[in-house]
Amino acid sequence: MIKLESAHIEEVRGIRKLDITFGKDTFSVSGPNGSGKSGVIDAIEFALTGKMSRLTGAGTKGLSVAEHGPHVDKTKFPDAAFVSLTVHFQELGKTATITRKVSAPKKPTINPNEPDIRAAFDEIAGHPEITLSRRDILRFILIEPTKRSEEIQAILKLDEIGQTRAALNTAANRLQSAQKLASTQVDTSRDTLQRHLQIAEFRAPDLLGAVNARRKALGLPEIATLAADTKLDAGLSGGDKLPEFNKASQLRDLEALSGALEKIGPAGAEPATVILAAIARLEADPSLLDAFQRRALIEKGLELLDGAECPLCDHSWDDEYHLRKHLETKLSKSGEAAKLQAEMLGAGSTLAQYSARLGALIAPVVKIAAEHNDAARLLLDRWAQDLETFKGGLSDLQGLVGMKSRLERGWHGLPGQLATMLVAIRAAVDAKPDQTAHVDAHTFLTTAQLRLDDYREAMRKGTAAQKAARLGKAAYDAYCDVMETELNALYDSVEKDFSTYYKAVNEDDEVKFTAKLSPSEGKLDFNVNFYERGLFPPGAYHSEGHQDGMGVCLYLALMKRLFGDRFTLALLYDVVMSVDSGHRYQFCKLLKSYFPNTQFIITTHDRLWAEQMRSAGLVTTKTSLAFHSWTVDTGPLVESNEEIWDEIAAALSRGKVETAAHGLRHHLEYASRHLADQLAARPAFRSDGNYELGELLPSVLVRMKELCGKAADAAQSWGNTAAKEEALSRKTALSESNGARSVEQWAVNKAVHYNEWANFGKKDFEPVIAAFKNLLECFRCDDCGSWLYASPKPIPESLRCACNKVTLNLKSKPK
Repeated sequence: MIKLESAHIEEVRGIRKLDITFGKDTFSVSGPNGSGKSGVIDAIEFALTGKMSRLTGAGTKGLSVAEHGPHVDKTKFPDAAFVSLTVHFQELGKTATITRKVSAPKKPTINPNEPDIRAAFDEIAGHPEITLSRRDILRFILIEPTKRSEEIQAILKLDEIGQTRAALNTAANRLQSAQKLASTQVDTSRDTLQRHLQIAEFRAPDLLGAVNARRKALGLPEIATLAADTKLDAGLSGGDKLPEFNKASQLRDLEALSGALEKIGPAGAEPATVILAAIARLEADPSLLDAFQRRALIEKGLELLDGAECPLCDHSWDDEYHLRKHLETKLSKSGEAAKLQAEMLGAGSTLAQYSARLGALIAPVVKIAAEHNDAARLLLDRWAQDLETFKGGLSDLQGLVGMKSRLERGWHGLPGQLATMLVAIRAAVDAKPDQTAHVDAHTFLTTAQLRLDDYREAMRKGTAAQKAARLGKAAYDAYCDVMETELNALYDSVEKDFSTYYKAVNEDDEVKFTAKLSPSEGKLDFNVNFYERGLFPPGAYHSEGHQDGMGVCLYLALMKRLFGDRFTLALLYDVVMSVDSGHRYQFCKLLKSYFPNTQFIITTHDRLWAEQMRSAGLVTTKTSLAFHSWTVDTGPLVESNEEIWDEIAAALSRGKVETAAHGLRHHLEYASRHLADQLAARPAFRSDGNYELGELLPSVLVRMKELCGKAADAAQSWGNTAAKEEALSRKTALSESNGARSVEQWAVNKAVHYNEWANFGKKDFEPVIAAFKNLLECFRCDDCGSWLYASPKPIPESLRCACNKVTLNLKSKPK
């Protein structure tokens, strides 16, 4: 992977012209909201990938890089909008420049244009996950398990695993639906045969008993065993065969259909009600209906996807990966519609079985009607075809939605005159003379053979469908088992890193924190420990700040798993703001300790946080940039990399005492809180934890003097004169500081307070600034500029700085 060396940005988003030197180091960009920080991230991301993630995704309909990537004054001149990045490829040991224009995002200019460098840039373009924005982090935490699985697998480049699982699941479900219909056909054909044979149970002895009685009447040998190739009408010569009419059998067929019509109202009412209720929900919520309708279209698009051209609109994308992710994101939005879809298809499958049974009763009656009433035959034939069409539409979502009127009238579509016609047909059949025993036996056997053939064919198809369904389910289960085994191993490593990072950030209160990622059938459950009370979803008990911190830590764990040692660049757009202020210093330590080879580009609108990054050594004045404002004509107004004191002085030089006073107080609030933690100061306890500056800074001053005194005593006990003089020198500097005297006054006299600074004049306030600058320098190392800290806490044994130039022993020589 790469590290950024420098960037030149012109007319991109809110930036008119800007040069940044990153120097391959972690870099911070700070400034108030609306000062142009996001434009820096947009520009870097655009140069590397040709895209700007803030212009894509949910809530960005109508936005595009082509129209909204250039500065607002250059929308008609996109050639003027470009970014040039100089990057270093660690693995290649080479440095290269990539320049990308908004007018031609797919055609970057690369220098030197060498094959290995082009390939390296292509690889980076395929990793948009190097950019993490504030809106992204909670998609790992407060999200449904299925979506979490998709998001994390997308980051880990495991999309095809989920796609294959979904395809196998769809295939298995379709095979199971086909098996149910095939099973219904077996049941109906068996019932038809059983009704003809007049046997209570479908057993071979009962079947042969009924058949052999007729064979005996015809002088034919009995059939001893029912085999797969047994012919029930064996022995009847072709010339002897009579028409298939069997009076008793026809009367039973007519009775079966008439009986079904009497019960047809309640039959199938429950699944029909389920479908109608689902349709009503879709109509009541147009957005849900829209998602429902799009789901079928997008699913078809994903099936047809082959390359970077969208099969739905013919729009050309940069690559198939981003197009697929775009369609999958749209598909995921229809979650509720998907649930309704499952309900409707399940109810539709049940209705299809009812339709199949009814069709099986109609089929033999059509033949009977043909002999007696042609109008009834036509009516029955149309009804049978209508039910077949109806049954076919029950497996199609759009077909189900279109059946609302049919279901409201009655799913069966019973013809109004049919009952009367069946009575007439029954009367006509009943009026026929009874058949002789010879004719009855003859037609009984031929009809029985025809219906046995139908049953055998249904059994053959049913067995094949059952086998296919079983194999489909077995394939799906086997894939899920292997997938979960592999994913469990993968997620084990992720959750260990995640827990380690989270504990590092929250070392003060969650040192025994653990987490569990549990994959199962396309889902990914995520539970975390809450103060050793058990594992719960992150949203159950943890605060929003902790949840956000979890999102960042999980992102880092995933990036480590994806890239390993090649994780050298991440763009963090205001995400660190989500880590609560009490843990940001530890967050800096996390990045420095666990990702020493990763260059983080961090933006923040909080100057206090920017100062924390510098004091922790994560960035320096050379590797940070501050915007103080923005105008549409100039773009970001960049401050030089002065320290906070320069910012305060600049405000004062413009006569803005109130601004300077606010800046000083803000910095003192940060410094006092940070030093109180670093030095283990002891302000008066407050149950709400909301310490005022006038409470913290005096306690910090007292604590520092106490530590310097202890250091001097310890040095004397060991006979270390130099250390004693250093400790006493710091203590004396504190005592002589005018700022210290002011702090001491705050603790004694509440009337003399920093709240009155805003009322000072410029000349009155300049000494205040100098006094407090001098005071805070007493808490810093002269060489590295880091804050001094006591170690270990809560009972320290030394007072030291980050570079160890200051190392004052606090432990006296044993007596």
